[in-house]
Amino acid sequence: MKMKKRVLPTLLLSLFAGTMAAPASAQLAHFSNVYAFGDSLSDAGYYRPFLASLGLPASVVSQLGRFTTNPGPVFSESISTFYGVTPGPSNAANGNIFAQGGARVSDPSPLTPPGAAQRPVSTQINEYLARGNGAADPNALYSVWAGANDIFVNLGIFQAGGITQAQLQTNVLAAATSEIGQIGRLQAAGARYILVFGLPNIGGTPQFAAAGAATQGAVTALSAGYNTTLFTGLATAGIRVIPVDSYSLLNEVAASPATYGFTNITTPACGAFPPITTATTISAQFCLVGTNVVPGGQNTYLFADGVHPTTAAQAIIAQFAEALIEGPTAYSILPEAALHTRDGHVRTINDGLASGAQADIGKFTVFAAGDHGSFDFDPGMKSTNRSGSIGATVRVSEAVTLGAAVGKTTSDGHLGDNMGGYHSSETVASAFGSMQWGNFYGTAIVSIANISFTDVSRNIVLGPAVRTATARPEGSNASAFVTLGYDFPIGNVRVGPLVSINSQNVDINAFDEDGAGSANLHIGAQSRRSEIWSAGVRASIAMGPWTPWLRITADKERKDDARFVTASPLSLASGNSYDLPAVSSDSSFITGMIGIRGTIMERVGVSLSYYKVSQRQGIKDDGVSGMLSYRF
Repeated sequence: MKMKKRVLPTLLLSLFAGTMAAPASAQLAHFSNVYAFGDSLSDAGYYRPFLASLGLPASVVSQLGRFTTNPGPVFSESISTFYGVTPGPSNAANGNIFAQGGARVSDPSPLTPPGAAQRPVSTQINEYLARGNGAADPNALYSVWAGANDIFVNLGIFQAGGITQAQLQTNVLAAATSEIGQIGRLQAAGARYILVFGLPNIGGTPQFAAAGAATQGAVTALSAGYNTTLFTGLATAGIRVIPVDSYSLLNEVAASPATYGFTNITTPACGAFPPITTATTISAQFCLVGTNVVPGGQNTYLFADGVHPTTAAQAIIAQFAEALIEGPTAYSILPEAALHTRDGHVRTINDGLASGAQADIGKFTVFAAGDHGSFDFDPGMKSTNRSGSIGATVRVSEAVTLGAAVGKTTSDGHLGDNMGGYHSSETVASAFGSMQWGNFYGTAIVSIANISFTDVSRNIVLGPAVRTATARPEGSNASAFVTLGYDFPIGNVRVGPLVSINSQNVDINAFDEDGAGSANLHIGAQSRRSEIWSAGVRASIAMGPWTPWLRITADKERKDDARFVTASPLSLASGNSYDLPAVSSDSSFITGMIGIRGTIMERVGVSLSYYKVSQRQGIKDDGVSGMLSYRF
């Protein structure tokens, strides 16, 4: 039998379909919508009207229409659902999935049913842009997976003797170049976040494994060549996309199927669907779970038919794509956590400085202080921060106290619910001083430190398997904290306004992950600039050796421009990199602090305080500080 005759009945319309991945507890990234373009990989039911025309019962039609072990959802539905969007084909009400089984990149396709609309990816993008008068939503997520049908069509022509082997390769690579142009159209219209899937190893599917080693090797080479042209061309053209290396992923799954819950990776799970398909014309589009060759085959077989993955396999594909988005977004918490460990260090210095300012002129004070706080960032990002400092101050005049300290800060954090975690450590050096001129006062603290991250791990769930990527980023933080205020004395009470500026420059160096195969990422360097301006009031009351105090400020983060994290899959030699928004929070908030300081012996001072940040949606930020000092 000629290859064309063997390929077309089994494919019917196209290559791979995806399925819904079981979502994590909550996603970190947020998109306004999700749109999908491509072939049967992403087709969410475009052909249901066609299936109804075959006389199938409505109850059956509603379950069919996807190219997998129906009614399992396809990849595009999985991504949509994960990011909170109700999926549907574009020919249904409010449908955002434009993909059509059988579609090629730009050319008409013989793989669509007779009389069906010819909607290659180029036409699908036309339809989408027409909805928005030529503009693409910049805050939406897009996916493009195409090219397999261009291989199938040209392979059939080659097997029929219509083109040479050189022409076959030329035509396939031309399709990859055409896909670059279509992705460029989306980007030019405003799309910023575009998932672009490379072809899997089509030669490794049951359809081509049965065709003999020579054909199998040739189709594998075509798949790899398409991907090289696609991803290298995108990088050369400066088109930044989120590249999905499905070729490497599915090769890894095939190399260790049991790890991912598969018992069969060589034969189809789908049975016949009389009278439309038979045992020799199995098609995933006419595949219901109840007709599988074995019970539960949708979960234990890799392939639904000769080329289309089952529900379980599609779930893995979707989870892999989601990890390319969620991973970099999760790592954006690293510099944010560094801001909060530095805040803890500053609180310890303020406690020591306040004690030193009570010493006699020319006398030294030594202190040891600690701070323990929690910083929780929905959804699921949490850190426990600890700061300890030892330092010395000298009151050089009636108005001025100077000092220096070294501190150790650590943080144990979570990247997100079940996503992994990290440990950070800094040795901080600080110089500081205070001024008291009548009722005016001021303090200034400058600090520097290198940051070491250890035990950094990111979990990538792929079906029943969990890959763990590890890394050891390094970084630094330089900060300055200045406060000015005026106290009005009212008996033994002092109360008055204050203003402050807290400036920090956090840099996290670029790093590579290890241990997660094709899921490993290179994460680009991150810079987090923070400049918080605060205005408020403080009050204290002298009660013998003890002074209770209160401070409340309204705070504004002035460096609140959108920040992005750059990433690239290490499995792709083309080095395609992409940018995703970093986590962010409300830039206006309120900080309250309450505490007490005093002396427990003639020369021994103590203090204890509690702080809480409020009015930042989705954030919990509070903790306690304590200090012990000795005045010489």
